[in-house]
Amino acid sequence: MQETKHGLLDNFALKMIAIITMTIDHIGYIFVPRGTTMYTAFRGIGRIAFPIFCFLIVEGFHHTKSPVNYLIRLSLFALISEIPFDLAFFNINFDWTHQNVFFTLAIGLACLFCLEEAKTKRWFGIFLFVLFGLAYLIRCDYGVGGVLLICMFYFTSEFKDRFWMQLILSGLIFLVFFGSNELPGLIAILLIGLYNGKRGFNKAQWFFYLYYPLHLLILHAIYLH
Repeated sequence: MQETKHGLLDNFALKMIAIITMTIDHIGYIFVPRGTTMYTAFRGIGRIAFPIFCFLIVEGFHHTKSPVNYLIRLSLFALISEIPFDLAFFNINFDWTHQNVFFTLAIGLACLFCLEEAKTKRWFGIFLFVLFGLAYLIRCDYGVGGVLLICMFYFTSEFKDRFWMQLILSGLIFLVFFGSNELPGLIAILLIGLYNGKRGFNKAQWFFYLYYPLHLLILHAIYLH
C-alpha cells in the first residue's frame, strides 16, 4: 500500500482528478479538430487519467474485502460500457477491434490476484501470460502496456523510494508501448506522490463506475446534435 504521510490528496481526490482529466481527453477526441493546438492540449491533459486509474486499481486490490466481487464489478462495467464506448469513439454500436478501458483494468486486477498467489504457488505465474495474451487479443484500451503499468504500481508500492521508480518505469512503459505522446501522463506520478493513503469521501463508489458509460453516452448524444 502506498501513501505519503503528509500528502495532500486522498483516494477520492485522485479519482476526481482522473475522471476530470479523462473527460477533457474525451471531449478533445470527439469534438476538437485534430492537428490543432487545442486538440494537443486536451489530449495531453487526458494522459494524466489512466496512470491514476491504474494506481487506484492496486490500492483497491490492497483494501477490498472481496477481491472476487471487485473483479466482477469491473468486468460487469466493462460489458456495460462497451456500446457507449463504441458509439462515442467509432460511431457504431459495436466494434470488435478496440475494447474499453474497464477491460484493461479488470485484466490488470486479475494479474494482481495471480501475482499474490504466485508468492506461494509459483505455477500461478503461468496465468499472467494468459492474461497479457488476452489483453493483446481483445485490443483493450492501452493493451498490454496498460496491464503492465498496473503490475508496475503493484511491485513498487512497498518501496520507500517508489516515487522515482514509478516515474522512471512509467516513462519507459509509455515510450515502449505508446510513444512520446503519452509522456504527459508522468504528471500523474507527481500527483500519486501526494497521496496520503486516506479514503476521503466514500459515499460515491457507484458514481465512479457509472460515470464512464454515462458520460460517453452524453458526449455521443451532444455530438449527434
